[in-house]
Amino acid sequence: MTRLAELRDQPLDPLEAESAVAHPGAGAIVTFIGRVRNYNGDLSVTHLEYQAYPAMARGELARIVEEIEAKMPGTRLAVVHRTGDLAVGEAAVICSASAAHRTEAFEACRQLIDQVKSRVPIWKREHGPEGPYWVGWQDARCSPGEQHGVAHAREHHDHGVAHAHRSVPGDQPGSKPPLEGLRAICITVSDTRDTTTDESGAVAERLLSDAGAAVRRLLVTDDRQGITDAILNCVADRPEVVLLLGGTGIGPRDVTHEALAPLLERTLDGYGEAFRRLSFDEVGARALLSRASGGTIGRTLVFSTPGSPNATRLALERLIIPLLPHACLMMAGRGHGLGSP
Repeated sequence: MTRLAELRDQPLDPLEAESAVAHPGAGAIVTFIGRVRNYNGDLSVTHLEYQAYPAMARGELARIVEEIEAKMPGTRLAVVHRTGDLAVGEAAVICSASAAHRTEAFEACRQLIDQVKSRVPIWKREHGPEGPYWVGWQDARCSPGEQHGVAHAREHHDHGVAHAHRSVPGDQPGSKPPLEGLRAICITVSDTRDTTTDESGAVAERLLSDAGAAVRRLLVTDDRQGITDAILNCVADRPEVVLLLGGTGIGPRDVTHEALAPLLERTLDGYGEAFRRLSFDEVGARALLSRASGGTIGRTLVFSTPGSPNATRLALERLIIPLLPHACLMMAGRGHGLGSP
């Protein structure tokens, strides 16, 4: 069965989503249509625009559909989200769910829209008499007019569901790849993998490349001195980011943390905390066994993550790629921390 989990830059049609979930055993089809409304709290809205990372957004939409269908056997889901400029009244997102009975269809549709709003890298900028402003995003690099709008914007229940967008990693989301011009080196730490079986390295290379970075990959064994030498050799090339994949657990051969920790000049404790928090939602208490960490060596940001493809994807999509543009500005002395008092 081919699932419908897509972005569209043209008006949406509910029949497309409903047709994708219809089948002879479906006794109920529930469709949610989120439309642009003409106000946000006390602010007037004349139109809005959506920007996205297409490859990442499509991948996350598909994963959400697969996860809910697996959790609720017998349901079929479809979702289509708009990008570009939308007028008041236009459909911004359509979710459809089918099931044998209405209760399951309603619940599956509710879970689908909630997950789409909280997980998918799509950002919204509203336009009104007071000027444009990104909803749910505040950044020191905004123009004064946009900062004023952000400061006064409330969570936008434009579709009857809170739209909890992620931070926008760049001055003009969608205008160019967010990591364009950045160099990244991925070091896979493993005694058993080679270039043909390094799935995690391939995932990291694809995600970073899709985001615009120039990526180089290498493999080292689970040897503390070898890992240390690899990190120092990579940092000497002055890339913006080095990513270590594997060796962050507590097994006898897991020595990535021991190799990396003494080299860090500044630590980013929040990275490891956030990774374990997100991982806990997926694997439960096992997340606490991860010693994923991050920090800086010279002008290079260095992160470690467990060696599984899922952990690599989680770290990059949810944490590293979104924070890199602003973090690199801060490293160059041209940005300020977010949320500082």
